[in-house]
Amino acid sequence: MSAVGFNKYVLGAEALRSEQDVAYLRIARGGYLGKQVHDRRKVRTVANLLEKGFTYFAWDGKSPHVLLDAHGRILAILAGHPADGKWNAIIEEASEAMERARKECELDDGKIHRRGKFATLARGVSFGGGQTAPTNMGNDAHHEEVLSALCGNKAIQRLAGFGSSVLSTYAPRVYERMQDRLGTLYQADPSLQKNFKNSIYPAASFNFGRKTVCYPHTDAANDPCNYCQITALGRYDPRRSAHFVMYDSELIIEFPPGATIFTLSAIERHGNTPLEEGETRQSFMQYCAGGLLRWVEAGLRTQVQFQKDDPDGASSVKVKSYF
Repeated sequence: MSAVGFNKYVLGAEALRSEQDVAYLRIARGGYLGKQVHDRRKVRTVANLLEKGFTYFAWDGKSPHVLLDAHGRILAILAGHPADGKWNAIIEEASEAMERARKECELDDGKIHRRGKFATLARGVSFGGGQTAPTNMGNDAHHEEVLSALCGNKAIQRLAGFGSSVLSTYAPRVYERMQDRLGTLYQADPSLQKNFKNSIYPAASFNFGRKTVCYPHTDAANDPCNYCQITALGRYDPRRSAHFVMYDSELIIEFPPGATIFTLSAIERHGNTPLEEGETRQSFMQYCAGGLLRWVEAGLRTQVQFQKDDPDGASSVKVKSYF
């Protein structure tokens, strides 16, 4: 990021304060994963959350802010978007590209899953769920062809590159750890495919919508010390709809289309408020599975194998805090 960008996004970022302590959020034993939480498929309204004592923040989606915990550690980054006069056109193209991909993949936009009721596909490198080694995410041949083309779209690449740049600026130790560990991983297994040349993140999700509204949940397989990028797309009124809700921090944030937020998705419950009739919403996300980092730090093997091969070495490994 340029000096001008650093001055805007870091030195110029306003701080929001929370009484939350990140150390008490739900990190699983070992430090590489969060703990799975999903809230019975219930989307809550702003009125309901305000009644429960949540704080409302009317964000313009442009000016950068950071949400700090009780000890000054970053819980979330409200990054906004680049100072680019063509950004609205880029966002429009990204949204249209995702809608074309949804139609080409013939996805059911009413399918209910643990995160919500919308069409979604993921692509990239991951590790977990019983896998014996890191692999490229499994999509059928047609979906993979469409997702590969989507990752080649210039507008989508701009979203990805912006996310990676923001992460390196606000969380350089997190970025450097990921860069080092993933570099080792890709060198050891050249078959693993990066989504984007201009992004450090190994995986992305395309939430096609057409009404992407998430239930309260955590993404427990993600690295708990890392920030997940969420870029909102679509056509909706952010003052009335699709707010970003941080349930553990008890914060409601207006989240305009084209804006980007980073959150500790593995350990902080998050979701959205409902959309109005006739509105549409998509989102683009980037993240890193904690299992990938664990695999590399265990010497390119599973934790179970590490413990068999070197019990003393495995027991001495402790995950450093990268906040």
